[in-house]
Amino acid sequence: MTKEERIANIVADLEGWEVKSDDSGSYLEVECGEFLLEMDLCDIPSLETLTKEELATIIFDKYLEQ
Repeated sequence: MTKEERIANIVADLEGWEVKSDDSGSYLEVECGEFLLEMDLCDIPSLETLTKEELATIIFDKYLEQ
């Protein structure tokens, strides 16, 4: 499976995201299929204009491409 196909699968699984906060600070909570990811906000270049495709690429690059 190519990188583009894997990113397309992540896009299809993305259900939503929102900024959350706890005692250690703010983070982005991402619902992706059966997974719930907590991502550092510093990994997101522009939260206001973030698209599913951009978020899927960030998820792939940070967590899957190794």
